[in-house]
Amino acid sequence: MAFDAAMARAVVNETKKSVVGAKVEKIFQPTKDEAVIVCRTDRQNIKLLVCANPSSARICVTTLEKENPKTPPMFCMLLRKHLVGTVIEDVYMYGFDRVIEIKFAAYDDLGYPCEKYLTAEIMGKFSNLFLLCGDGGKKKIIGLLHHADITMNTRRRVLPGMTYELPPPQNKADPTSETEAGFIEKLSNYPRERSADKFIVDTYLGLSPLLARECVARAGGADSVGECSPRMMWSAFDGLMKKIRENDFTPCAVILDGKPFEYSMIEIVQYNGIAKTQTFAAFSEMFDFYYGKREQAELMRSKARDIDAVISGARHKLTKKLPLLKGELEECDKADEYKLWGDLITASIYMLTKKADFCEVVNYYSDELETVKIPLDIKLTPSQNAALYYKKYNKYKTAKKILSEQIQKTESELYYLDTVENSVRISENEADLTEIRLELSQAGYAPKNAQLTKAAAKAKLTPKYFITSGGYECAVGKNNIQNDYITLKAAKKSDWWFHVKNSPGSHVVMTCGPDEEPDARDFTEAAELAAYFSGLRDGENVAVDYTKIRNVKKPAGAALGYVTYSSNYTAYVDPKCECKAK
Repeated sequence: MAFDAAMARAVVNETKKSVVGAKVEKIFQPTKDEAVIVCRTDRQNIKLLVCANPSSARICVTTLEKENPKTPPMFCMLLRKHLVGTVIEDVYMYGFDRVIEIKFAAYDDLGYPCEKYLTAEIMGKFSNLFLLCGDGGKKKIIGLLHHADITMNTRRRVLPGMTYELPPPQNKADPTSETEAGFIEKLSNYPRERSADKFIVDTYLGLSPLLARECVARAGGADSVGECSPRMMWSAFDGLMKKIRENDFTPCAVILDGKPFEYSMIEIVQYNGIAKTQTFAAFSEMFDFYYGKREQAELMRSKARDIDAVISGARHKLTKKLPLLKGELEECDKADEYKLWGDLITASIYMLTKKADFCEVVNYYSDELETVKIPLDIKLTPSQNAALYYKKYNKYKTAKKILSEQIQKTESELYYLDTVENSVRISENEADLTEIRLELSQAGYAPKNAQLTKAAAKAKLTPKYFITSGGYECAVGKNNIQNDYITLKAAKKSDWWFHVKNSPGSHVVMTCGPDEEPDARDFTEAAELAAYFSGLRDGENVAVDYTKIRNVKKPAGAALGYVTYSSNYTAYVDPKCECKAK
């Protein structure tokens, strides 16, 4: 996975066709490392994403909806000041390097026409965004996302007011202008024991390890330079460069275990059946597919750090408490033995003498009538020792009942925390997280917060809704508050209720009329939803229980989201979310 120079050329070629001539209407900065430029062209809005995040740096047209902060960051305000109302004139890259520039037709403070630029340097951890203004043939830095001043350990200083200069050139050749003789000469001079794909990455500018491995795979898959055929290597390399020169690109993503883990501008063949390749009509679709769910999940994780801290702290206390309770419960198993000792001392009290530290008496309650050695307190009389053992018996008998209840409660609390963790994992927006914070506050895991309670009261519960193939609506609770709502308040007795078996997960309610009987496919799709929105999402053949809502009950005093049910069926399905969202 890398947004290399080859990918940059492909994306620039596509983006230019979409946004050149468009007027900038709005600018947002959803996260600290990316900007979204909303522009208008041909009676439609287009969102241009420019991202400098080290792990996902890119530029592309996007359709993803992102939540924007209430207060725009300073860089966003600067972009709005200089670029809103301008027209995009061009999108291009510098040579065969990962520096992409968007040119805007703008006006200066006095109303004279001028040119402004948004330059994206897509270079891993050094990725950055620059807002530039034309200044007598040079470009002046108006602002930038990440400053690099003299206090930082870098050879390149970039600050507002300075003249913009391109990043220092690398000592590598331009692959798009390479000749066969030059390629074979460089290959022959490279250490023969080193890998062939390493040769391509070290020698040529702007090619990612993925493309280098692909080139080697198409040349026969040799491990080292000494094993490869120079002619075959050149043929594969030249074929790749020809595609780049002619803009012959195929957006594709490589999918392993159901998850995208690579993307490319050509079809990938190096995995040879280990992974699947999915092609797309446009690079914008490919990036939305690749980054959409991943970035949403990362954003939710960052916003839920306070929730994670509460859950982690509570879990740590409970996991320390549980073995202590179980250890004390094992001690209570001696209760019957203490009662026996008390009975035997009482039965043999006429035979015992004072000031003995033990006694040996016959066990009249055993068929073998064996002799039992009983420890005694030398300071007490035999009758007092018997009373002491009866007291211990009563103490442990009471403790056993209390400890059993405490263990059950502790295990229930740990399970509840698992359900909250699952809720955080499937949260989609800030409103979902607010409901979880309120839930933890009501459950006593977090301090009471009047402002949070007020905000949650105003917010509307937003379960997810899907439509099965047969047209039946399925409601999915994204947290325990929503689970209680869709199961105990919104559902009718004729509806069907689904939940993954013996694991935390969402409640799923399929709405049915009193005399309706959905098809088997509808039941399967609802069960697949219950498995997908659970802690077993990555599993296979997951057991899902389902029953009529009338068989689902909530015990008095039970935690949010906790219910009991009876007369259920069990389906075994693979977790999927293929129903149409409502």
